[in-house]
This record gives sequence, C-alpha cells and structure tokens, in this order.
Amino acid sequence: MFLEICLFFVALFAWAYYEVTKQFDFFENIGLPYSKPSFPFGSKLFGDLIKQKVKLEDFDRILAAEFPGQKIYGSFAMGQPTFNINDEELAKHILIKDFSHFMDRRSMDFGHEIMNAFLTNLKGEEWKSVRSLMSGVFTSGKLKKMVPHLVQVGANFEDHISKQVGEELNMKDVGGLLTLDAIASTGFGIETNSFDDPNNAFRINALILTNAPGYGSKWTAAKFGLLAILPRLTKLLKISAIDFKVIDYFSNVVRQTYRSRIERNERRNDIIDIIIEELKRNKGQNVAQQENFESEFEKDAALDTKNITDVQEKYDTEVLLISNAILFFFAGFDTTSTGIALCCHYLSHNPDAQEQLYEEVMSVIGDDQEPTFDDLQNLKFMDNFIAESFRNFTLIPFIERVCTKDYKVPGTDVVIPKDRIVKVYTKGMAFMEDNFKNPDAFDPDNFAPENKPNKFAYTMFGQGPRNCVGMRYALLILKVFLVHLVRKHRVVKCSKTVDVPVLDPTNINQVKGGIFVKLEKRV
Repeated sequence: MFLEICLFFVALFAWAYYEVTKQFDFFENIGLPYSKPSFPFGSKLFGDLIKQKVKLEDFDRILAAEFPGQKIYGSFAMGQPTFNINDEELAKHILIKDFSHFMDRRSMDFGHEIMNAFLTNLKGEEWKSVRSLMSGVFTSGKLKKMVPHLVQVGANFEDHISKQVGEELNMKDVGGLLTLDAIASTGFGIETNSFDDPNNAFRINALILTNAPGYGSKWTAAKFGLLAILPRLTKLLKISAIDFKVIDYFSNVVRQTYRSRIERNERRNDIIDIIIEELKRNKGQNVAQQENFESEFEKDAALDTKNITDVQEKYDTEVLLISNAILFFFAGFDTTSTGIALCCHYLSHNPDAQEQLYEEVMSVIGDDQEPTFDDLQNLKFMDNFIAESFRNFTLIPFIERVCTKDYKVPGTDVVIPKDRIVKVYTKGMAFMEDNFKNPDAFDPDNFAPENKPNKFAYTMFGQGPRNCVGMRYALLILKVFLVHLVRKHRVVKCSKTVDVPVLDPTNINQVKGGIFVKLEKRV
C-alpha cells in the first residue's frame, strides 16, 4: 500500500510539472521579451505575489520596470502565458478600437447555474445580448426613479452618524452599512436599516458572499485564483470559491419578489422592476442599437448589436433576473463601500477640498432639502472629488481581456493567438503629467474640464464595451452619501487615520487595518 501511495504522488507531481511547464517556451518561440518562469509559480514575481511578498497594486508596476521602453512583454501565472501591455495607444486598441478581437473576459465554471450566467462570465454574442439589456437598466431616466429609495437610505445614514460624533469610525464598515441598504432597497426590493439592525439576515449573507473579515474564508482569494488559472483541476476537485447556500439565499429573495410582483401587479421602480421590463421588451426580438450617448465613456462602450439574438432563447427569465441581481450586489457592494471610505480618507486629509465640497452641496441642495436626481447631477466638484479619490488610490491596477481571434499587434510583428490572456497595465497612466495637470498630488481640479484631463487614463470603471455597466449607479450612491455626510458634519483625522491606505493582501476588497476618521458637528 505504501508503494502505491508513493507512486500515486509521484505520478501526480509529474502531471502537475508537465501541465505547468509545457508552455514555458511560448514567448521565446515568438520572440517576445518575457519574465522567466520556473516551477511551480511561473514568473518569479507571480510567485512573490502568491507568497504575499508583493502587493497586488504593485505587481504590474514592478513587472513593467523589468522591461523599460517595452510596449508589450510576457509573463507566466503558473503555467499560463500572459501578454502584458504598457502603452496607452496600444491599450486603446485592445480595449476600444479593436474590441472585436478582445470581446471576452476570463470566465470561470463556478459549478452553479446562477453564477455561470453572471454578465461578467458570459462570452461573445451571449454577453453582447445581456450587456445591451443591462445597459437599458442604468439609463438616467431609470436611475432617476431610484433616487427616492437612495435618499431614504441617506437619511438613515445621516441620523446614524449624528449619534457617532467624536468617535473613531472605520468608514469601510459604516460605508458598507449604507451601500448594503442602498442595494437591498434598489436592487432587491427590501427595506432594511442596517444601522439599527446590523445582524439582519440580508446583511449577514451579504458579508459571507463578499468574504468580509470574520465572515468569509482566508482561502477565498486562492480559490478564485485556482478557478482562473487551473480551471480543469478545480473542476476535477469540485473546488468552489463561493458558498452556494448564500447564492441560494439571494436567489430565493429575488425569485419571491419577482413572483409576488407578477401576481399582484406591483411596481416599485427598482432594479428588479427594470430588469423585468427590459427582458419583456427584448423577448423574441433583436437587441436595439443604442444611438444616444451621455458621455464619451459611454460612446466608447457602444456595441454593434445588429443581428444579436435574444439571450432568453437559452436562459430562463428567472435565471437572467436572479444572476444579474446577485452580480449587481456582488460586484458593487465592496467597490462602492471602499469608495465611500476612500472619500472620507481624502476629506480628512484635504480640509480645503472638503469645504469646497460643502459649499457646493449647500449652494445646490441646502442643509435640509432632499436631493433630487437633477441636484446630484449638478454637483460637478463632487464628481471631480470622487474621480480624484479613485485616481489616487487605484483599486485594480490593470484590465484583463481574452483574445477572441488572432491579433497582430499594431507596429510590431507580434501576433497574439486566440484564447490568450491579455493584461493592460493601467495604473501608470493615472500618474503621468501628460494625462493630468497635477498627477502626484490629490487635486480634484485634475478632472476640471479646463485642465483637459485624459479620461482614458482614469480606469476605475474600466474602458471600452466591457466597462462597468453599473458605473452611474455606483456614483449615485457615492453622491447621496457625500451629501448626507458633509452638510451637517466635518470629517477630520483621528489617532487611527493613516497617511496612505494599503490594500489587504489576503482580500483585495479590504483596506488593511480599515480607514478611520472622526466626525465633528458643523455649527
């Protein structure tokens, strides 16, 4: 028996060694400079990332420094070759101009029908159809109807913080309460007040879903990595990165809400209502071509939807509704709550900008009036402040795509083969003098129109047709939060306030140690 066990592990090691190393000569064969790989982690820097010797936000910068002056170079994530792009013009080709060659993102087999139908996980024409449908959910006209729900959450938040004056607050936690209630109300049709009842079932399941500290597993990030890099192995071993019980909980919430509204003919003007409306409008028809755009960012995201068939021919209506409602929460909760915390960090460090923000809020809205959708749209300095907060603290320093058909890189002899991973390093663009007036400082005027900011270099919400479909919704939550924060309170530093926030290497959705500030009452 002992001999058989030894032979099994020898065979297993041999198989793993072969799988990881079989493509190590890939970049050498095509004549592209690359970061040398070794077993088992691939390129040394990727091994350092796995061992937490290198932070995720620094990985691509350090890798780029190995190849000064190179627009494109290779690296290995274990045995997976990755093309890395470090050039703005080439990035525009990958993400926008030649999008037909890079339509897909890395997909994962989660082993669950709802999760496999996530918009972010779909490919090709299926993705086009669902993306076009979801774009109709987040138009200004639809968002305008959701503002009363958000304002109610903002009022609950304002009441909560009025009782916390003088205390040291972790704004990631406080922002999480507001974001959760906002998404519960506008996304799931559930009225909660997590400030008064933080242990409600919706919030507990949400914290498990997003792997919040104390609720998730320390292995979740590693499992996601394995799903992405070694999909066959994870499928063989039935490894899942998300607790299916939590997915089933949220599925039941959406399903019950959907069926109840159909039976009672009720309408609440939230995400569920609007997705149902879009599904009905597009059922059995080709997806309508978008013709009007509200920004250059949106124009760059435009899709050619001619001859795209209805995705409902493959997916059940409830599956599409549930999967996108859950993705909406999964993708938006941590990003938005982290954005709230970052805004508070920069408010405490930049009192002059905070006062300018306060004056704008008082001028446009006043100290007691409920903000309307139009009011929120007129807060231009607030727009710049939020964008500058995300520019200074880039949550994800790269954008990843999958090559969907062989692509000859412009100006080179390099051909990226179909199905290869392409990673665009974006963080460096945010700190170039050619792109922003004052790139090395926190300065909201970096986004003032008269200073001609390079909007492509701001990639918090991605770029091109696969950008974040819920961007305007996330910004709406952030604006409601800031209005209800600054008009009666001032954000100041406390003993736990750090100079520079750092992402937690074990959970990229968390800031290490939290983001602490203190609130003072305005008089």
